[in-house]
Amino acid sequence: MDVVKFRAFYTVARLKNISKAAEQLYYTQPAVSAQIRELENSYGTRLFKRVGQRLELTEAGAELFPYAERLLNMFEESVNVVHDVSDAASRLVRIGASSMPGVHLVPALMAEFRAAHADNTFSLRIANAARIEQLLVSAEVDVAILGRPARVPKKPHFTEVLLLKDPMVAVVSHQHDYAGRSSLELADLSDQPFILPSRDFLTRKAVEERLRGLNLVFNLAFEVSNTEAIKRMVIHNLGMTIMCASMVATEASCGWLESIPVSGLNLHRNVYLAYHTQETIAPAQQQFIDFVVTRYRSSSRQSGKEVAQ
Repeated sequence: MDVVKFRAFYTVARLKNISKAAEQLYYTQPAVSAQIRELENSYGTRLFKRVGQRLELTEAGAELFPYAERLLNMFEESVNVVHDVSDAASRLVRIGASSMPGVHLVPALMAEFRAAHADNTFSLRIANAARIEQLLVSAEVDVAILGRPARVPKKPHFTEVLLLKDPMVAVVSHQHDYAGRSSLELADLSDQPFILPSRDFLTRKAVEERLRGLNLVFNLAFEVSNTEAIKRMVIHNLGMTIMCASMVATEASCGWLESIPVSGLNLHRNVYLAYHTQETIAPAQQQFIDFVVTRYRSSSRQSGKEVAQ
């Protein structure tokens, strides 16, 4: 049975006139009459009887009327629910991010984007880069922001944009001997107690490889598996560390820590944006992608760097 037939039945029953029902439904009179006949054929009985100039419900029609009313109400509710869900989905941007950009870059990007697109919403999943790549491949996230190039199968099906070259800097407390320095030399790093992340962190691997490549001896005083704990330890002047500038930008702006460039260190972490080009991209998702790329390209021009695609 068809909702259209029940709507025709319900409207005729209320108005008691096929002509008025057709006008309200924007149908022709023959079309409304045909819907009523088909419904009567389905039930095998008459639903209306003529009384003078009006159409009245038969006993069977009167029994059917409240069911038709409930069915139409439920149909309207279902339309509203599906519309609301569809509308919410069209405004949702699902972001997957690896730890460094997910914690230190993405929240600011969401805030800036929402300032211009207040109706859009986000979901954010932060995990290691390999897990985020899996979510991107399975279309469980729309956009991935990673601290290294994406290692996904069928890479031509993805677009990847280099957003940012995030320089690594020395980080010290205000009590440290190097506090207030505008820059450091590589030799300044020798014999200083270092607080570094575990060996499975990309930052740790990059720092060790670079310092050993320069034949620089450094003193690993603490190995800590949590970046926030490392920063707190540096605040308490237990040692210094090396990390990406973006990871310590908040603490530096608040005066809790100092980040100091190191001449000759020449270390940075690249941050990439990746998304699936074979999937249909909703307008909100495309707006966010365009916003992120434009924002970092603008920042790159201002700092004299070039962002490549």
